[in-house]
Amino acid sequence: MSYHFSSGGIRLPAFSRGNRKTQVGSTKHFTGGLVLGDQEGVRLGTESHLETNAALVLGYRPNTLDLVEQVQFAWYDEHGEFFDHFIDLVVTRIDGTVCGYAVRPASRVSQAYECKLARIKEQAIAQCFLDDFRLFTEEDVCPVELHNAKLFHSVRRPDAFADPVARDVLANAPIVTTIGDLVDRTRLEGMGFRAVARLIRSGHLQMLRHERIERSTEVLRARMI
Repeated sequence: MSYHFSSGGIRLPAFSRGNRKTQVGSTKHFTGGLVLGDQEGVRLGTESHLETNAALVLGYRPNTLDLVEQVQFAWYDEHGEFFDHFIDLVVTRIDGTVCGYAVRPASRVSQAYECKLARIKEQAIAQCFLDDFRLFTEEDVCPVELHNAKLFHSVRRPDAFADPVARDVLANAPIVTTIGDLVDRTRLEGMGFRAVARLIRSGHLQMLRHERIERSTEVLRARMI
């Protein structure tokens, strides 16, 4: 369980905002959960390893503002009969657009399932419930993006000592440099690396190439502290 220390004591993550509770445990498939967001964060349940990877990848994209799982939407079939569909992940982007994702392994995507999703997509967009609705399979998991998302997730908690040092270093560093150079300037080794990773996450640093975040990664000072 993740938790946040504040002046008032320990604050637990907020409960999931999904419309359906995910399974806590199962003998047949993976179940799990994440805590996303700043400060104490918000709980997010997952019912497959693919869902967990999808939540990390989508949740840590620079244009993602919010992420909610298991969002209920009422749709109707060709006979006019209504059904509830729970959208696995719904992303609200910084520009205000909302995109839903149906997360499913490619081997389990049938033509009938695709037709169902197409009908749901048409109705959700027509009702201004979503701006887009997409299928997310293991083929959509970029190994580089997942690696970096896991790193961002692991260092999401601020460091009251290392973060100010990293900000001071960045203010006096070359516009283009490497992560390793910045870390060396902090003289904080692992703590410094994590602090620099948070500066990438916050947008103060921008990577020059799409690659795994490592000491050799070249970064650009995108904005001043």
